[in-house]
Amino acid sequence: MTSLSGLEWSVQRRGPRALFDALPDVPALAVQILHNRGVTTPEGILEFVEGPLPPHDPYLLDGMEAAVQRLARAARTRERICVYTDFDVDGVASAAVLVEAFARIGCRAFAYIPERVAEGYGLNAAAIDTVKADGATLLVTADCGASSAVEIAHAAASGLDVIVTDHHHADGTTTAALATLNPNRPGAGYPFAGLAGVGVAYKLVQALAEEFSERLPSPEDLLDLVALGTVADQAPMRDENRTLVAHGLEVLRQSPRPGLQALAGVTGRPLAEADVESIGYAYAPRLNAAGRLAHAHVALELLQSEHPIRAEELAQQLDTLNHERRQLTEDVVAHARAQVDAASGLAFAVGDDYAPGITGLAAARLAAETGLPAFVGTVRNGVVRGSARAPVGVHLAELLGRYANLLIQFGGHARAAGFTVARANVAPLRTALAAELSRPDLRARLGPKLLVDCRLYPATVSWETYQTIAALGPYGESHEPPRFAVENVAVDQARAVGQRHVALQFAELGAEVDAIWFGAGDARAQLTPGRRVDVAFRLGVRVFRGAERLQLLVDDICLVGPS
Repeated sequence: MTSLSGLEWSVQRRGPRALFDALPDVPALAVQILHNRGVTTPEGILEFVEGPLPPHDPYLLDGMEAAVQRLARAARTRERICVYTDFDVDGVASAAVLVEAFARIGCRAFAYIPERVAEGYGLNAAAIDTVKADGATLLVTADCGASSAVEIAHAAASGLDVIVTDHHHADGTTTAALATLNPNRPGAGYPFAGLAGVGVAYKLVQALAEEFSERLPSPEDLLDLVALGTVADQAPMRDENRTLVAHGLEVLRQSPRPGLQALAGVTGRPLAEADVESIGYAYAPRLNAAGRLAHAHVALELLQSEHPIRAEELAQQLDTLNHERRQLTEDVVAHARAQVDAASGLAFAVGDDYAPGITGLAAARLAAETGLPAFVGTVRNGVVRGSARAPVGVHLAELLGRYANLLIQFGGHARAAGFTVARANVAPLRTALAAELSRPDLRARLGPKLLVDCRLYPATVSWETYQTIAALGPYGESHEPPRFAVENVAVDQARAVGQRHVALQFAELGAEVDAIWFGAGDARAQLTPGRRVDVAFRLGVRVFRGAERLQLLVDDICLVGPS
């Protein structure tokens, strides 16, 4: 068989018979999908299908009591609080949540977001001095601070109390912070380590709501921002994150925030229909464009805006930046692609004029295209600052940690990380990473692959199947929308949609089931009527003339037999 995308299909093995037998009232397809995602016990599957879990007690997070006590004192004395955050959507949403919550309990709060190129990620001494001079007596980090012991010590020495809220991996180093809220910190004690930065911020707000029940009676109205940051940061859609996002989407669909209404307006994705895809592919890229190409304060102002006219101005500005971001990404990817040596087991590219805010996007594209860990950096003053992305099975933060001696700075998660390296150490770092990734156990996981949950008979591509899938949502990182395959079906129609896409119908699926293959315009010539193919797809719905129709979102097609 010939895959038209050049991908190797990997169909998951069927779960054990005993698992299906133990769950006679759960659809077998749901059991298989959850088994594929590591939910392998009857109890775990029942817990999953019965709906998102209730939120965990925020006081299970080590440091919460100290944080709440300090903020209660700040509220009583009307202290000025700085929320110091990161420049991505998770950071900006975290700041919006905390500033709004602090204001409700009586604090005077403002946000500080570092400039990406001049200051870089995380705390820095100059910014701390600025914050102190601006009258702050308490510094609360949001989505940063886990690896900033030196800067926290500087803040403490200058008379600033510090509370850290973060979710990045930490080594347990003791700092001068009054409290550190981080589920990924050794000894954190929290039952779920996968919260996004905005999720950690929200746990603090939940705890404050218990202390200030009259001033903060309904923290749930902040969940639209929590859903935004959680999805944008690709936090695992498991455990409490499913709860936060499911409820957050309900709030988002009815959000009265003028900024979100204006943002939805420029994307063509109305808030009333907001879902995970709307956030990931429409809202978040525009909010992120501010921190990538201008300053993230534009995105924060949009989220905080109370005036529709100003909100529309900001949304248009973000939309323009996003168009620019797309073109810059195409340019960087094209240049970086030429440096990729697949035989080395990684994609590693460095450019003198890559926009710093684009390296993460380029790395993500290269990782998706090659199935390899991708590292993309740009040179500034003899130093390379970059981003890394990796497929499942490679833990970037741990990988970079093994070569910390070659790095000036690094940090991040399993599949997304940032790094700073002296230009003289770029070649040694590339060589060391390639040697590490040449291990047989790692190489077996790499390369362009397409994971398929299971095969379906054409007759089971139905509304009943779609409803089974939908009941397991919301989907996201570590709980991806399921992918299926139907085999040996005949192409009935293949027509161009614009220059890049192909609309399809297959004889065995019937005229009531549509299919669309985005970005596959070049493949249309091979999809002649009567041609037998295998199809890998996700199942969705589209609205056609006011009626809903099932739609296959095609990921790849394999030609079967002779044409």
